[in-house]
Amino acid sequence: MKLYYQNLNNSISFKSKNKNVRKADDIQRRARHVFPVLSSSYIDEFYSSTKIKRNNNQISIKANQLLKKVDSRISAIRKLAKKKDASNSKYSWIDDNIPYTKILDGVKLLKAGNCEECAKVVLAALSANGYYNSQRVSLAVDISYINKKTGECEYNCVEPIDHSFVITSLDNDNPKKNDYVVIDSWLGFADSISGAKARFKQVFDNKALQNLLSFHRSMFRLNKFEQSGTRINFDDYQQREKFIFYSSDNYTPEDFKDLGLYSRIMYEDLLLSSGTK
Repeated sequence: MKLYYQNLNNSISFKSKNKNVRKADDIQRRARHVFPVLSSSYIDEFYSSTKIKRNNNQISIKANQLLKKVDSRISAIRKLAKKKDASNSKYSWIDDNIPYTKILDGVKLLKAGNCEECAKVVLAALSANGYYNSQRVSLAVDISYINKKTGECEYNCVEPIDHSFVITSLDNDNPKKNDYVVIDSWLGFADSISGAKARFKQVFDNKALQNLLSFHRSMFRLNKFEQSGTRINFDDYQQREKFIFYSSDNYTPEDFKDLGLYSRIMYEDLLLSSGTK
């Protein structure tokens, strides 16, 4: 079956000279090679076959059948990952004490995963190569209305966006903000924080986000009316929105050292040609 692909996420070209960004991109490419996956959310977002609305269109029907099949595999992976290992094997402690091991095994077996699974695979690849100062984060949009006359923020709300990825400082033990690299294996890139946010704006500045902004515009109007009894003049305000990251997990570098050892043993192909650092 041929799926028609909307190539939205690759139209921005960032050719970074930053060696850490290049290294991070090598790692995410290795992760994608060792753990090839089909992603139902990616297909739904970027393949126009799923958006064809003509009745009884065979392409649309088959595309949506594929979506359901991949979705069911991802659900199975997540369900199995939550189960405690009740076996008596001397190795049974591994799955319940090291992050993501069951997810890795499920993704490898079923070859399916959305952004959450892709991020966890990247963390395994980073850890396997000796980079432990990393974390899985999620995306949110921070929406504010600023009074132009006073400069004060009179309305603020943070709304999560259903997207997960990784930030890492690689081998920098005392990183500053500019030292961090974003790795998004679901979208297939590594970039600086500012570069990643530019990509996210292109991908997620869609109808759903615009509806979200419209909703909070209405909420701001309602709040001001409740406070003052008058209608708001939006010419007096500046609307600001920005993407922010927030932590999705609570693992430490020590946890990722354990994950690195596990990944090197079970998935040695995650190692780059030069081996661990």
